[in-house]
Amino acid sequence: MGTGTTRPDLAKESRLNRREVLGAVGAVAGAQVLSRDAAAAQGLKAGCTARVVAVSYTPPFHDHRSAGVNLSALRDMTAKVAKEKPDFVCYPEGCACVAKGFAKGIEVAPELGPYVDAVGEIAREFNTAIVAPFIERRGSRYFNSVPIVDRRGKLSLVYRKNYPTISELEAGISPGEDVPVAECDGVRVGAAVCFDANFDHVAADLERQRARLVFWPSMYWGGQLLQHWALRYGFAIAVSYVLEGAVIDMNGRYLARQGTDTYQVRQGHLPPWAVGDVAINRELFHLDYNQDKFPAIREKYGPDVEIEVWEPEGYFLLASRRPDLPVERVATEFGLETLRDYLARSVRMRNQRLGT
Repeated sequence: MGTGTTRPDLAKESRLNRREVLGAVGAVAGAQVLSRDAAAAQGLKAGCTARVVAVSYTPPFHDHRSAGVNLSALRDMTAKVAKEKPDFVCYPEGCACVAKGFAKGIEVAPELGPYVDAVGEIAREFNTAIVAPFIERRGSRYFNSVPIVDRRGKLSLVYRKNYPTISELEAGISPGEDVPVAECDGVRVGAAVCFDANFDHVAADLERQRARLVFWPSMYWGGQLLQHWALRYGFAIAVSYVLEGAVIDMNGRYLARQGTDTYQVRQGHLPPWAVGDVAINRELFHLDYNQDKFPAIREKYGPDVEIEVWEPEGYFLLASRRPDLPVERVATEFGLETLRDYLARSVRMRNQRLGT
């Protein structure tokens, strides 16, 4: 943004009147904003780092169906979170509708269109992608839904919880059937919700579509189930639970854990959210047929790449630290086969041998 001052050489230039001076300064400021946004988008598209904030917060109850969608409380919380300069902000499961429980949430559930429009206004205002789960009314059916809206206010995808709990099903929530993955501000993102963590094929679907960042709004912590998902399937996870937010790296380690149940948050010393800078320019591989190429990779790229080996599991993560060097390019150059492709190849060969 501009500094609010006028360059002396412009002010003294007699050939420029006041309007021309202000126009010139405005053009410079506008170019700086565009340059900043373009650089941020390019950085994400190149797969460098995404700054993720997982928030522990549920807005007060509101009847979105009768009184119209109102996300003012969510907007006010996002205004506070925006000081972290996030790329993605994630809120807990069903947050916009479940302050009085799922049954009441179903009664007041809005349709997808007007709800996403309201989320989009917040995303544009604070220049960040937003994941704000809600109960979605779709005709006569109701879903536990997770729309992911990019920083320009556009819907990237909506995930509908594939495995609602028994109590949700009894309350009237319908299960979703798809596990979509899409580009959002240059990052391949997906979602799962709470009880879905018990069903690995949801994670496998996310992996198959090359998700790099998965949002997991929930009503419990997830713990080692999610750490397993991250390491086995090669994506980072943003956990948003009303008691704790967390960011889990692709290696299964927690980058941050913090929420309303954190002692320092209860004391008013820290805010109710977790912040993690996730390295997106990474890919998961098996050591088989790949590890003998480590010396050549290091010889050519040195500190521009990172090779993180998980020896007991037989895996490694290859990361590029350069915005102009996608990890996929390195993999292609050295003939590396991803874990995803290696396991798929082994299954094909097994089935051929079995004659199936």
